[in-house]
Amino acid sequence: MDWWTIFYWGWWISWAPFVGVFLARISRGRTIRNVMFYSLTVPFCHALLWFCTFGGAAIRMHRRATFLSDMGLELHQDADFYLHTSSDFRPAGAGKCYSVPESLNHPDYAAAGKYVTDMKVSPVCAFSYKDDSGYWFDLMGQYHGMGPFLCVVSLITTVLYFVTSSDSGSLVVDLIANNGREAHVVQRVFWAISEGVVCIVLLRAGGQESLKALQSVSICAGLPFTVIIMLMCSALWRALKIDQQHMPARDQRVDWALPLYGGIFDILEFGLSSGMSGLPQSSTVRDFFLGLFAPPLLLWKALRGLAALPAQQPKGTSANSQPSTVLQDGFMVVACSLTYSAWIILHILTSAKVEGASGFWGIAWTAFVGFAVLVASVRHGIRAHFKIEGSGLEDLFAALLIWPQTLAQMVQQVSQEHSLKSVTSGEEQLKQVEEEEAIGRGRTHLVAHEDEEKKKARKSLAMPTI
Repeated sequence: MDWWTIFYWGWWISWAPFVGVFLARISRGRTIRNVMFYSLTVPFCHALLWFCTFGGAAIRMHRRATFLSDMGLELHQDADFYLHTSSDFRPAGAGKCYSVPESLNHPDYAAAGKYVTDMKVSPVCAFSYKDDSGYWFDLMGQYHGMGPFLCVVSLITTVLYFVTSSDSGSLVVDLIANNGREAHVVQRVFWAISEGVVCIVLLRAGGQESLKALQSVSICAGLPFTVIIMLMCSALWRALKIDQQHMPARDQRVDWALPLYGGIFDILEFGLSSGMSGLPQSSTVRDFFLGLFAPPLLLWKALRGLAALPAQQPKGTSANSQPSTVLQDGFMVVACSLTYSAWIILHILTSAKVEGASGFWGIAWTAFVGFAVLVASVRHGIRAHFKIEGSGLEDLFAALLIWPQTLAQMVQQVSQEHSLKSVTSGEEQLKQVEEEEAIGRGRTHLVAHEDEEKKKARKSLAMPTI
């Protein structure tokens, strides 16, 4: 499994939480440019140089070993004619190792009876999948007298690599276990020793196969984390825009009434928090299952709810844009129904192994992508109407990954807006009544004040003059 490219990615993705926390821990106070340069650019250049140099040397060595094997088969009817003797460096290499004598006077080749070549080729080994870890030492061994020295240097650097990796991993585990606070160094040593003990126990119990099984579990656990990394990329992009004041902060901008991580997912949080958090509203749970089993129904509710809202002019729209008509919304719902139904039906036909339906899975997923594009376009329209920050890619990924929650989110958004409008209109009517009452009280007070002034004037006129 570890030879597949996708699982090779998964192996590195499984390291992402540890590497991210470690880099964040040691990069405090650095600029983003420094972090990008020293954590991405420099390692990339080093890896590029390393793989180009030693990868090219390994390919060259394998080609030479293959050439010597073919030459021995062609000239001597023996593919192993140029195999190593016991005096050569690393005679039991990872793969078959070959060398060419300087002349046929060599005692091991005296029976050859024919001069072949005097080219001086250092011992080279063919690549073997059975012992890929030993192939590096075969590569070092081809450099004549420098081979043993280079192997010792390789062992030292390998030990340093594992020690530094273990120290970094222990630091991250220590930070997580201590809730981010700096702990005593003894605690980090404890985690490092625990990691070493686990490896020793696995090696003693099951040998290398147990470690390979653990690696497989790590790889499989790392692949789902890809979705979280994609969300983190979007979050980083938004954080940088907020930092540059190209986007308002969260408490200063309009947001979704139902976040994608809310609704039915609050049940999980309720369980993990042992009842400390609240349960989701019944309407959000109902809309989630409606979006799962009857997405066209929720799409229709979202479209008609959006059309019933007062027209606003989102950024990037024309001044004469009008709400969608019933016919337009009906066309969208029909297209949604066809694509979603095709996705399910074609998968059922493929799973049932119906004759001629073996290749329908590709068409099925194409239909699902079309369904996701329709949902994403509606979400984009709602987001533009309410001026919610986001992008078309976010809309598409939301529709692809959790379309039931996305549909529930859109319905909740337009439904809440209608509720706010009705509450606002009621408040405005109440305010208008209060203003009219206040005006009436003001007029009554003014009339009473005028009457009192008139009475005072009459009294002053009626008083005798002295």
